[in-house]
Amino acid sequence: MNTQTFADLQSQTTNQDTPNKTPGNKNADVTTKCRTSLLCATIVLVLSANTKVTAQQYALSDLGVLPGKTESMPSALNNAGQVAGTCSAGPSLQAAFRFNSNNGGKNPLEDIGRSQTGAISRGFGINGVGEIVGDSSFSFVTRTPITHAALFGNGLVRDLGFLKSGGNYSRANDINAAQQVVGFSSPTRDGENSRAFFWTASTGMIDIGTLGGPYAQANAINDAGFITGSSEIATGVLRTTHAFLVQPFSITGAKPVPMRDLGTLGGNSSVGTSLNTSNHVVGYSDLNTVDQRVHAFFFDGVGMKDLGSLGAKTSESDQSFALGINVADEIVGYTFVPGGTTPQGSRPAPEQVAFLYENGRMTDLNTLIGSEASKYQLLAATAINDKAQIVAVALNHTTKTLRSVLLTPTGK
Repeated sequence: MNTQTFADLQSQTTNQDTPNKTPGNKNADVTTKCRTSLLCATIVLVLSANTKVTAQQYALSDLGVLPGKTESMPSALNNAGQVAGTCSAGPSLQAAFRFNSNNGGKNPLEDIGRSQTGAISRGFGINGVGEIVGDSSFSFVTRTPITHAALFGNGLVRDLGFLKSGGNYSRANDINAAQQVVGFSSPTRDGENSRAFFWTASTGMIDIGTLGGPYAQANAINDAGFITGSSEIATGVLRTTHAFLVQPFSITGAKPVPMRDLGTLGGNSSVGTSLNTSNHVVGYSDLNTVDQRVHAFFFDGVGMKDLGSLGAKTSESDQSFALGINVADEIVGYTFVPGGTTPQGSRPAPEQVAFLYENGRMTDLNTLIGSEASKYQLLAATAINDKAQIVAVALNHTTKTLRSVLLTPTGK
């Protein structure tokens, strides 16, 4: 199973490969099935028989693109409605952005990545005061710049360095209110042979260890300093990763919490992508060791719950990935819906759609945006805040490009 989050949904799109549509916040690259479905995405509002559309509807706002860029990918959202992500126009034209609708009359979409100086950058995580982390190039000596984990704030871009144990590339995936940052360091950009890190201004970058295997990646951190991600376990089998929960340094001075293996849904591998203030974790996991089915999971502190999918019960369609969770345990991500049948009787590839999981039900978000569903297909929801606002990546049917959109509840 590929270990990835929606932050990598971004890394693929911005690399001009088939659009990286799915999971990035929060590990690198998506499966071939995900990439393919995003390229040929069309609106398919087919739901499984046990799916009931909720009454809640959402107003959709297209966040636009930065000058000189053609596509936009969101990664994170805070309770103030600020959004972090990346605009791009090819692998060498990537710029981290912050969307802030209350920007004092200025353009709400800000280029925070020094793209005017030639730097390439991406935004993956945001905290409550709008500080953003991701990665950026800091040297222009080589033809292919090395990118390091970066902190974007107050008009500055801070190089967070890299782990000597992980390689000279690094990427930051999330930041909390205490300005604690997590991510991973690797020998190549977005590489899998990585080590997870924890960073503060006072400690610098620290390796947080693994579940026994050689590699790990940290994807999200909450304000109490609990971290989730994925780590290889001590099996001797390459790429057998499990989701973890760890608190390497306690903010309150209490004893740190060692890395906990959260297990799987029955297969070999799992990945933790996001967590809330209750230390409830979401992500995705293999279902078995027979086929390639992957389902979103919710970990409530006791065990993993399978969130199901909206797809048909085939290995191609029965897939789902959770990418974000809020304080109310409302969960977002992406899944697939069955494709229709062609006149020749063949069945096209399943369609990728963003989902909202609440009150025990998974719903295709495309059914909750009214007439906007004729203009956009929501491919993946990457984050949800405590006000139930959602950010998602959408295919604009007119321009045939990917756009960051903000969904705001309009009431019952």
